[in-house]
Amino acid sequence: MAFINFFTMKPVFPPAPVIDYSSEGASKNKLTSWAVIVSFLVSYLLIMFLGILAITVSLLLVGISEGPAFSISSIMIEAVLIPMILLFIYLDGSLERTKELLRIGSFKRGLFLGLGIPVVAMIVDNIAVLIYAIAFIFFFGEPTTVTELPGGTSWESSSAALILTFISICVLTPISEELLFRGYMLDALNRLHGKWPAIIISSIIFGLVHFDPFTIGMATIGGIIYGWIRIRTGSLVPGIVAHAMWNTMALMVTYL
Repeated sequence: MAFINFFTMKPVFPPAPVIDYSSEGASKNKLTSWAVIVSFLVSYLLIMFLGILAITVSLLLVGISEGPAFSISSIMIEAVLIPMILLFIYLDGSLERTKELLRIGSFKRGLFLGLGIPVVAMIVDNIAVLIYAIAFIFFFGEPTTVTELPGGTSWESSSAALILTFISICVLTPISEELLFRGYMLDALNRLHGKWPAIIISSIIFGLVHFDPFTIGMATIGGIIYGWIRIRTGSLVPGIVAHAMWNTMALMVTYL
């Protein structure tokens, strides 16, 4: 937990937790380890996209409208992906460390991890994204604006559709993505290449899986912030909460 240096009036963080990776990893060979990481990522993406497509089509066929069908399928797939990511961690990482990364502890620590750090992270993220957006527009022009979620969900949609969309995008997606990118992948890459290469590489991969050119940059920036916080605090909680706050803001401002 940070404390204030009363001589400089600046927050001082304790040293980042030291992680012993000596007994972890599916292989000690870097090439094999990268093959494992890539195969896990490809499996994750295939199950996510094909699963959502298959369930959405099935729900449409039984008469459920497009917006709720997409949200329900997303929720169902996230319920599969989260255990799947934990399996990745079991095979190529440490479930015990992951449990510790999710531990809240005392009420004071919970406020620090679940509110204080995420609020600061959101402020820094918004400033960084604003600078990025100005640079993007200068070099590439206005990004394409997406005004609807898949399925056409908007403020005019039913309450049930809005609640399902919120659960999918603002609750379950931050949990699964933080477990994958700042839980499993960050540690796997840290074990192979060290702290900062792990933060940068995992953030770039996190950005790339968002596909849209403008969103790739925003997600990469967020990934760097969440990755640094994960390393410094030894906790996934601030990243999950900050990610959920960002998705909620994006949902309200961009789509709804």
